[in-house]
Amino acid sequence: MANLVWHTKLGIHLDLTLEDLGHPNLPNLWSIVYDTDRLYAARDIPVSARDLQCGGICQEAGVTAWMYLRQRADGRREAVHERTEDEQRHVPLMTPEYRAYQERIQLSSAGAHGPRSVRARASHAARHGITPAWHTDRADYADRHDTHWPRSDRLPARVIAKAGDLRVVSGFRALDFWRCDARALYRCPDTSHRCGKVHVTPKPRDILFGGDGSESYASLWRGTAKVSELL
Repeated sequence: MANLVWHTKLGIHLDLTLEDLGHPNLPNLWSIVYDTDRLYAARDIPVSARDLQCGGICQEAGVTAWMYLRQRADGRREAVHERTEDEQRHVPLMTPEYRAYQERIQLSSAGAHGPRSVRARASHAARHGITPAWHTDRADYADRHDTHWPRSDRLPARVIAKAGDLRVVSGFRALDFWRCDARALYRCPDTSHRCGKVHVTPKPRDILFGGDGSESYASLWRGTAKVSELL
């Protein structure tokens, strides 16, 4: 299964983790594509003719992997590969480091160029008052600008598994929330005048990821909820 689907006829990626699939300007998009897929299935139209391909790892690997949709009783949306070998491509390599991180935080897989849906997911979170952050140990991800990417060094599993903190060595380290009025220290990022809205500006800061009692990465998200995923 995968969360990112490429719709060949519409020419867009569909992010099944988002209510609007990453396209707020296309209302009822899920109902349209899901009902169409179910109609194709009822007419015995093969999966390879239903306009849906894996838009994540398979696409990044240059593989055309056809998919079909399903929705579980709890409302969870899923895209299923037609071929088992394509499904296996999404199984993460369970290295000792991966398992150690998995015990500390929720994990999210991404391809060599980062998740294609990061920008859409970050925008969706921002519309709901959430500041997303993707913690990573990859320098190329930390240099991206589609969302906040705090980075820690690549460490052995025995260090990752310890209860202590992991130092954040790069990426956006702290967020300064400020109101865009006459007292603001920063320029308005959206207009040439004071808009009165609340903005967020990243600031360098020596912080730690996770911890017991000490100031941690999680404590820096003042005045807002956070989404934190580790790659």
